[in-house]
Amino acid sequence: MKRKDEDTLQGVPAKSQNDRIRELRSNISDLGYEIDSRKTGIAAAMGGGVFLLLLAAGAFYDLASGNTSIWDVIGATRDLIRLIAILLAAGGIGLLAWGVVRHRSRNVEAEETLAKMQLEYEELSERETK
Repeated sequence: MKRKDEDTLQGVPAKSQNDRIRELRSNISDLGYEIDSRKTGIAAAMGGGVFLLLLAAGAFYDLASGNTSIWDVIGATRDLIRLIAILLAAGGIGLLAWGVVRHRSRNVEAEETLAKMQLEYEELSERETK
């Protein structure tokens, strides 16, 4: 008579299968966190770049339309506004470029490994419930 922990599914002892499920769960969590952290950094860089470009566009609009009354209140000259707009635009373009470069150089292999581990985990979980 077999004990419960000696039962096998396709030649794999149930106990080692449970260990593999726990190991996969941990590895999926760790690798998923790494991938999500990288994607979050990329999104933050690109979002910051867009924000800086919008600020630069507003400053250039104020210069083009001659509406510098708000800038006059804080004592900024047209040259200073132009410098601020150029710096904001350069910073925005830099952040967007950095985000695009990071996105293109992402670790596709890690994403594929994560997908394979998730499939294996799903298969083992289904076998366990049968």
